[in-house]
Amino acid sequence: MILVTGATGHVGRAVVSRLASSGHEVAALVRKPGAAQGRLPKATALRVGDYEDASALKAAFTGIDELVLISSDGAAEAVMRHHANAIEAAAAAAVRHITFTSIVDIGAGSPFYYAPAYRDAERWLAACGVPSTILRCGLYSDFILDTWLAPASGELVLPAGQGLVAPVSRDDVAAAVAAVAAKADTSRTLYTITGDRALGFDEIAALYVEATARPLRYRPCPIGDYLASASARLDPPWPQAFATLCASIAEGRYAATSSDFTTLTGKPPESFRDFLVRTVPRKPAGG
Repeated sequence: MILVTGATGHVGRAVVSRLASSGHEVAALVRKPGAAQGRLPKATALRVGDYEDASALKAAFTGIDELVLISSDGAAEAVMRHHANAIEAAAAAAVRHITFTSIVDIGAGSPFYYAPAYRDAERWLAACGVPSTILRCGLYSDFILDTWLAPASGELVLPAGQGLVAPVSRDDVAAAVAAVAAKADTSRTLYTITGDRALGFDEIAALYVEATARPLRYRPCPIGDYLASASARLDPPWPQAFATLCASIAEGRYAATSSDFTTLTGKPPESFRDFLVRTVPRKPAGG
């Protein structure tokens, strides 16, 4: 039995669907059963639990062979607590293997707001006694589009300097996660899941223009300017999270590419250009 946490989110939902469609016995962890309606395959078994409730997680994890631990979100302190609760519960419930979605940017010197949370999660996994496989994921194509490109009006202003990223779609991340969970292969404990090309934000903006016919150019800015602007639009912790993410990108922490996605799935990752063509409606001619 494979249990997927965060099962109503995009990645978790896609992992459940992929595993179910390939004939695996899969269950979904949800906080409220009603949330699964219309989001998951109708026959999906549900287990109820909340990252904040370690005892409920232990009950939900009982009898599970493979746990797919989709990372939490929100304030860093909450993320750390959620991951600790889930890992502790998995060990207490005698889960046989954990697959965890981490991030590429966990270095001790990283300025990124979330780096310590994921660094600690990986450390807890190593110490919990349950065999685990970690997928360190690059920056989601979906995040770049939804958070930075789509809201921009003619100019993409970020404190990312000339840093590079290798975007990977959430769908591709889900495919890689499902491949690991289905095999429960413990011969490798770490995979890095990125796109196969590192792009600067000038090129990212140009690809967006090509895909949408909307004008956009990239302009680097000081981190203080971005923080001031973001703080006027966004609630905490997002201004700090996004600003420090850009600082990390500027330091080159997201520039590496990996072939691990192809190793796991047998196909190349979706390019950022193809992702945009698939997901973004093109501006009508003359519109």
